[in-house]
Amino acid sequence: MAGTSPRYDSCRYCQERFTQRSGPGRKREYCSIDCRRKEQRKRDGRLERQEHSALPLGRRIAEDLQALAAALLEAEYDGRPVKELLRCADEVAREVDYYRAAAVQDARNQGVSWEQVAEAARVSATTARTRWPESRVKERLKRRAGERAAVRQPSAPLMPGPGDTEGKALSQAAERASVKLGSALSYLHRASGLTVREVADQTSLSPSYISRIFSGERTPTWPVVCTLAELFDGDPAELSALFESAHGLVPPGRHAIPDAVARLQAALRGLHLAAGRPQFGVVRRAARGALSTQAISEILGGEMIPGWEQTAALVTALGGWPADVRPLWEAVHYTFLLCLDPPEGPGQPPAARSESP
Repeated sequence: MAGTSPRYDSCRYCQERFTQRSGPGRKREYCSIDCRRKEQRKRDGRLERQEHSALPLGRRIAEDLQALAAALLEAEYDGRPVKELLRCADEVAREVDYYRAAAVQDARNQGVSWEQVAEAARVSATTARTRWPESRVKERLKRRAGERAAVRQPSAPLMPGPGDTEGKALSQAAERASVKLGSALSYLHRASGLTVREVADQTSLSPSYISRIFSGERTPTWPVVCTLAELFDGDPAELSALFESAHGLVPPGRHAIPDAVARLQAALRGLHLAAGRPQFGVVRRAARGALSTQAISEILGGEMIPGWEQTAALVTALGGWPADVRPLWEAVHYTFLLCLDPPEGPGQPPAARSESP
C-alpha cells in the first residue's frame, strides 16, 4: 500500500528476511513455499543435513561486521572522542555476539556435536547447550533481523548524526562507491585514448576536476557522469548503481521486478568496469573456484540472476564489499517472493533466469 512502510520478518527455515504481508489474515512464517516444504520435511525427518545447511547463518552477519568494523576504523583515524569510539566498539561487539550464536547453529546443522562446539568455544558442553539452544538462537537472529530491517527503511539520502554507527557505515559505503565510480570512469577514459586536456575541452570541465573524479576525490553529478561515459563510448546505465551509492542514496524497498533486476545487474557490471573489465577467467581465479567462467559470463551478461553466495563471491572477486550490494540483491529476492505469494507456480524475472538464493 502506498505510503506504508513494509514490515519484515525472518523465515523460520532459512532465517532470511522477507516482506511480511499487511492487512488481516494469518501472517507468513516462511519466505517461500520451498522453505515451508523444507521445514515440514525437516520435522518429518526427511531433510538431509547438507540441504539444511545450504545457507550459512553466520555469513550475512560476517558481511555486516565488515562494514561496522570499517566505521570503527574510520572513527579511530578521525580521532573522535572516546565516547564515540566505545559506542562503535559496542556495535561491533553486539554483532560479534550474534555471529557466535549463528556460527554455532551452522555447526550444529552440519552435524557437529555439542562436545566439539564446547571445545571450540572453550566452555563446558552443558554451558554450550544452555547458551546456544536452537530455539534461543533463532529468536536472537529474528530480533537482529528486525533491527537490521529498521536500519534499512529510509529511502532518502542518509546523513550520519552524532554517534550514528550505522550512518557512518553507510558513509563508508558511499566513499567506497565514489572510489569505484572514479575507477570505472578512469578505465573508460584510458580506453578512449583521449588526454585529460582533450576531455576538458570537450566537456567544459577543468582538468583538475576531471583528475579528481578519476581518483575518487570528487563525486560528480549524474549529468557529468553521463557526459563523461558517453564521451568515452561507455554506457551510463552501468554506472548508475555506483553513482547512487556514492551519493548515499538508499533505494526504496519495493521495485517492479525488471527495475530491481536492472539495479543489481548495473551494480555488478559497474564493479566489473571499475576493476578494469578483467577477463572472466581472471575473475574465476579471484573467486577461488566459487564461480565458473560460464556463470560469471551469464551474470554479467544479464542472463542469470545469481543467488547470494554467487553474488557475494563475484563482488569480492571484483574488489567490492558484499555488504554494499546486499540491499540490491534483497530487492530482487523479496520483490520476486511478493509476486509468488500466493504463488501460482514458479515464476522467473523477465528476460533472465534466477538461481536459488
